[in-house]
Amino acid sequence: MTGESFLNFLCGTSGRIGMLDCNIDDTEYRGLVLQWLNLVIKDIAGRQQDWHYRFLEKTVTASTVADQLDYDLPTDIDGYKVFSVLDRTHNHTYRFCPHDKFLRFVPNPSLSTGAPYLYTVWAGNLKLWPVPSSVFTIYLKYVKTLTALADDSNSTEIPAKYDSVVIDGVLVWAYKFDPQLGNADNQARIYEWGAGGAPGMPTGGVQGLVLDNRININELGSSQSHRSRRREFQTPYPIEE
Repeated sequence: MTGESFLNFLCGTSGRIGMLDCNIDDTEYRGLVLQWLNLVIKDIAGRQQDWHYRFLEKTVTASTVADQLDYDLPTDIDGYKVFSVLDRTHNHTYRFCPHDKFLRFVPNPSLSTGAPYLYTVWAGNLKLWPVPSSVFTIYLKYVKTLTALADDSNSTEIPAKYDSVVIDGVLVWAYKFDPQLGNADNQARIYEWGAGGAPGMPTGGVQGLVLDNRININELGSSQSHRSRRREFQTPYPIEE
């Protein structure tokens, strides 16, 4: 659903009262509900720990620049959740190297140029080593952030099958704001586990959403974290701490 559609359902439109039974001409209340809506989206996004939502996977291509070490990460990336970096020109996947180890192993990256095989991430930048000696295309797979909604036609990345989970989350805030509308504690349980669900046995809710997205129909069995997916570079000799 779009931000406008969520708000129309909750607050109503001209000639139709929404779930919250509010004054449909009260634009300030509609703005407040939008804040609740985005708080719920942030909560859903924050449930990712050692895994990620498959619907947030994204691939972007970028061209290297000869003798350039640093490259900007995508503007919509969720923090530093880089899944992998591929180089189809030289036919290999780069190995991840933690930045502190990268600095100790490569104190002056500019002294070496060629076909990169290492990458690290620091201060919003992707760093490649050896520094690319020519122009070629890299493929960056990453996990994007959930986009905040506005009262317009922008759509949430959360699949439509989970619209009711988002709405249940907004109702928790609404019931806290106006207890006459409903019981916030009961609604919080519905949002978390689904109607009829119990801790550890979700029938829906945000825990059901999490469970659906942790399990994949493939040989992996469950969604991987960007941390566990990365092949970390091991130096051929010990690095002194």
